[in-house]
Amino acid sequence: MSVTTTDDGAQFEAQYTAAAKTGVDVAANHLRVAVQKAFGSDYYKGGAFRSTLQVKQSVRREVTRGPRGWEAVVGTKFIEALYWELGHRNLFTRKYERVELWVPTALREVGAMRAAFARVVRRIMLRPIA
Repeated sequence: MSVTTTDDGAQFEAQYTAAAKTGVDVAANHLRVAVQKAFGSDYYKGGAFRSTLQVKQSVRREVTRGPRGWEAVVGTKFIEALYWELGHRNLFTRKYERVELWVPTALREVGAMRAAFARVVRRIMLRPIA
């Protein structure tokens, strides 16, 4: 009786890398969609921030490989969104105004993002190694 062994380490590593990257991308996309939906609700009601539609359309995600693995950034290029999120003294109303949207949305969506990540990683990792 003879036994044959094969080393599928390289294929497993490639499959795991693809699964992790795709999982992070799916989780980040989930957050991006949730933030865009939150912009459509009552964010900046009354036209306090007239570029709301521009900010909503500019929300993007970017997945990069960092020193600890795959990382995702969800954000916008419009600095006005930062002023509203952190708070600012409004020149027109002469009041301090703050409308938090990004952080509460991210905290609310953590469970769904984890579930989406796990679902994608499980699906990719259960494929047989070719």
